[in-house]
Amino acid sequence: MNRLLIIWVLCLWQMQVSAQVDTLSHLSLTDFYRLVHNHHPIAKQAQLILDRGELVVSQAQGAFDPKLVSEYETKQFQGKDYYDVWDSYVKVPTTFNVDLKAGYERNSGQYLNPENTVPSDGLYYAGISVPIGQGLIHNSRNINLKKGKAEQQNLTSQANSVYNNLLMDANYVYWNWFETYQKMRVAEESLALIGERYEGIKESVINGDKAAIDSVEALIQVQSWKNELNKSRLNYQNATLQMENFVWDSTQIFAAYPDTVWQKQEVLVVDEYVNFAVSNHPDLNAMQADLMTLELDRKLAAENIKPVLNLNYNFLMASGNSSDESMAGLSNNYKGGFEFSFPLLIRKERAKLKQAKIKLEEGGLKLTSKSRKVTNKVFQSYGKIIVLLEMLEEQRRIVENYERLLAGERTKFQNGESSVFLVNSRENKKIAAEMKLVNLEAEYGRAIGMVNWSSGYFTSELAF
Repeated sequence: MNRLLIIWVLCLWQMQVSAQVDTLSHLSLTDFYRLVHNHHPIAKQAQLILDRGELVVSQAQGAFDPKLVSEYETKQFQGKDYYDVWDSYVKVPTTFNVDLKAGYERNSGQYLNPENTVPSDGLYYAGISVPIGQGLIHNSRNINLKKGKAEQQNLTSQANSVYNNLLMDANYVYWNWFETYQKMRVAEESLALIGERYEGIKESVINGDKAAIDSVEALIQVQSWKNELNKSRLNYQNATLQMENFVWDSTQIFAAYPDTVWQKQEVLVVDEYVNFAVSNHPDLNAMQADLMTLELDRKLAAENIKPVLNLNYNFLMASGNSSDESMAGLSNNYKGGFEFSFPLLIRKERAKLKQAKIKLEEGGLKLTSKSRKVTNKVFQSYGKIIVLLEMLEEQRRIVENYERLLAGERTKFQNGESSVFLVNSRENKKIAAEMKLVNLEAEYGRAIGMVNWSSGYFTSELAF
């Protein structure tokens, strides 16, 4: 009873779908990709990954932001004003690792350190700090900025990988939807013809032109294909539900149907796919970003072997001095010095440099291996497309030949030279060939999706 109820519900659902077929909209593969790109949560997650990449670079650029500092210190003890020390300055880092500094200092007090003694109106100063040794070519600020850009590239590759995998899954679901829909149509059209023939045979049996057993044979064929039709409707319904998982709006899918006529998709030559994969595959780009980071670590490790030698110079100018007096005192009113340090054995620095070189070499070998796997996967996937095209052409000829055989068998049956069994046999083989053709058409679409995925070409679909 439950089984009959399920079949009855499915039949009503299909009748409703058939009644609305004129109002349904066509959903192409490209339109489906667009819906997935715009609505799927994983696509939105990929966009968040891209946003993270921009913030990583912005964070690294913060190391070059000017800094305003104000320091004030005072001491009062037993009614005595020991000192008031106030120093305010602006420090400006530059991309050349040269720091610029300008500030104002005003100090007073009975027990002020003589070193901090300044004119009563305060003291202006402007200075520069230049690394002559370590940090002159490469330094942590520049390296971190470049690392930030490398990490942004890595995150961009991760986002593209998410898109690539998502569209691959969407491609598979779409062509499954196409396949189940086309098979349902084949079953519907075949059942209509079989039912029409059954009615003719039944009429002939009533008129005494055919044996009663012929109507039983035809009836079994009708019953068998009714079951096949119900099965194909259920498969199509399940495929539609899978499509809904990618669109997140049931009205977009249940009010649409896939391509009713299969068309050959345009594909690139295999070398173009390979070249695209080498330059744009998300996994390869992510590994290249990792190599950039390792190379930056190597440069910083090599820089750290150099001795530290920093030169500092600050020009001093009392408040209220004229510009001529200030320029005249340029060589007298200053504060300067240098800082020097160098480990005698530099074992730590040399070890870090060797480790960085080893990691860089390991990363290069991994990239070479991954590149080979990616290109081989592209060749493998592309080869499947070529074979499927040949099989499709051959299968179409097979379907045409089965149609000729079936037409001839029907003519013989009408002339009394054949039997219902032979007609049914020809018909079943013709329908099976049509189903096989639909399967190959869907497999061809999935094969193109595999080539786009293996080469990373799906990322070119993102410019919607």
